[in-house]
Amino acid sequence: MKLQQLKYFAAVYESGSFSAAAEKVNATQSGLSMHVSQIEKRYDINLFTRTSSGVTPTQAGRAFYGDAVKVLAAARRAEDRLLTLSKTVVGHVHVGLMPTFTRAVLTAVVLRFAQEYPNVRVSVSEAYSSALSKEVEEGQLDFAVVPTSFELSDVLRTQLMGQDQECLVCRADRELPMKNGVVQLREMAPLKLVLPGRNNARRQNIEHYMKVNGIEVADILELDTMHGTLGIVAHSEWVTILPGILCLPDLDGGRRQVTPLADPPLTVDYARIEPVKNPLSTAAQAFADILQEELNSALEIDLT
Repeated sequence: MKLQQLKYFAAVYESGSFSAAAEKVNATQSGLSMHVSQIEKRYDINLFTRTSSGVTPTQAGRAFYGDAVKVLAAARRAEDRLLTLSKTVVGHVHVGLMPTFTRAVLTAVVLRFAQEYPNVRVSVSEAYSSALSKEVEEGQLDFAVVPTSFELSDVLRTQLMGQDQECLVCRADRELPMKNGVVQLREMAPLKLVLPGRNNARRQNIEHYMKVNGIEVADILELDTMHGTLGIVAHSEWVTILPGILCLPDLDGGRRQVTPLADPPLTVDYARIEPVKNPLSTAAQAFADILQEELNSALEIDLT
């Protein structure tokens, strides 16, 4: 069996149709169909149930996919091993990050990586969880970082990166009801709350937190732009809930007031997601390691 046949089979499995898979791997639909049919005929087994709307893997197809991605991953590691033996780390790393990471740690990561790996080209895409996971599935990104609460498909694997505190962020001069150094949201007037849209993985957790803790919300403004959210809360009565590392530039209290939620606390876990069939290249792993180190440093900063 040829490695190319395994690649084509995996593409069809992940895309759910021959046409989408053909576009994904830059091949013809007829070519993909032929390669998959060759596997099925050679071993006298059906890997997909074909319909006018697409394909669905059979039980045999699902089992075979698990083996196929292991072979593809091994081939990727072997190729990467050759690059390592050549003592030159080269290539192109394309990473997807949430606004939380682009504001908090990206600058330090990119500057370190550029110095240590000058022969690697880096691209960074900023988006929210749903868009990032889709781009990783489609092979457009080497990996991405998302909250662990986000539901992922079986073609992705996760690596826990760390836990962060959620914080109340508001205008710098706003007076907050405090008790033992902890903000009392229940004692505030009904909140005018800026939240991300419902496709954002943190939205449901924040709304659940407000509901179970009896925190009254007067109005919600949906904004899927981090800079817009920060601007609004700095100049109005609107408040928002943001991850702690994103708030690090505001700890001086000059434009915005940052107060960790502690009564009770609310946290968010970060995870790196990557395709099951494609282990990270040496260059991508190096970027991921530096990103992890910078995140660890950011998470150690006291927000109080």
